[in-house]
Amino acid sequence: MKKIIVLFYILSFTKLFGQSEDAKTQILDIMSKMENVPEYNCEVKIKIDVKFIKIKERTGKMYYSSPSEIDYKINGFAFLPKKEMTATSSELFKKDFIAIDLGNESVNNQNCDVIRVIPMDIESEISTGQFWVNKENLIHKMTIITKDKGSYDALFEYGDIKYDLPKKITMLFDVKDQKIPALLSGDLESFSEQKDKETNEISKGKITIDYSNHSFN
Repeated sequence: MKKIIVLFYILSFTKLFGQSEDAKTQILDIMSKMENVPEYNCEVKIKIDVKFIKIKERTGKMYYSSPSEIDYKINGFAFLPKKEMTATSSELFKKDFIAIDLGNESVNNQNCDVIRVIPMDIESEISTGQFWVNKENLIHKMTIITKDKGSYDALFEYGDIKYDLPKKITMLFDVKDQKIPALLSGDLESFSEQKDKETNEISKGKITIDYSNHSFN
């Protein structure tokens, strides 16, 4: 039944807005550029802003081999994400997908093309992704919605870094029942002061990662 609902959603949305080959080409070009970034390491600064987590800002190193091979070395901090942001989003493009041009929208004073991506594979872990692409053809914002692991928004800021890598990523998400969405949590829930307490409260969470001093191989 769940698969039928997902398929109905895809067909209805496509009929309403129509698929755009230009939007599909645009988003594939962006993802191809991200996946061609060489190995590198950089310094990171991580700040957590979640109601039930009390932790100071941390610094450390990030070692990047590919979107799905990334390692953080941060003293006294169990934040160990399994994937970089590009890895999660690139899962949308491993199989055929629909790209829908939703027009333009201003985000933080930047005029962006808005593209919604819906995977044709009904087994996909991701239900849909929406991307706000700025005039430099870089992702300024994205929203990822999964079937079982929660959802999040990510805001990207860029600077003078090779390969158009972001200098800062801010992730925004809903926190319910003292649980962070599985896509973001790493080992963060081990810091919860109330993690055994069941509540129906929904609050907003934020994780900010600053990147600097990149060294490319």
